[in-house]
Amino acid sequence: MKVIFLDIDGVLATTSCYGKGKNNKWGAYMFDQKAVVYLNFILSETGAEIILSSDWRNQYTLHEMREIFCHNGLLKGPIGFTPSLKTYKGDNLEGGRADEINAWLEANAWKKDIKWVAIDDLNMDEWLHPNFVHCPNENEGIKRMGIKDKIIQILNG
Repeated sequence: MKVIFLDIDGVLATTSCYGKGKNNKWGAYMFDQKAVVYLNFILSETGAEIILSSDWRNQYTLHEMREIFCHNGLLKGPIGFTPSLKTYKGDNLEGGRADEINAWLEANAWKKDIKWVAIDDLNMDEWLHPNFVHCPNENEGIKRMGIKDKIIQILNG
């Protein structure tokens, strides 16, 4: 099984999306359409499933997130969320989110042979290396040069 732990803000919903408002039934920002093209390519090339690690998982149900992904033109929506743990606090956002990803991996270890990558604008490389891909520019997100190729290499390598 191949899994993408996906953040939304700064990865799919770049800063260019924020000025466009939330004109949809969910009151959610629309995704950057170029970022959607990149993620769709990654999904086609790898066959990966999406586990949402974004804070959006605390605002919407899984069904609503699938609708939002479909509405934005993504090939597939998330199949699940990372758990919400108490370690995810304002003074340790990166470590807390990494703990949540590791908790999901531990809970699903019985599936064996999980190839995974975490994609986020928070830098979690310290906790998730070598399976972490950082999107350091919230205006570019997943569109940043080299990110798509690195994600595919981790999942297909």
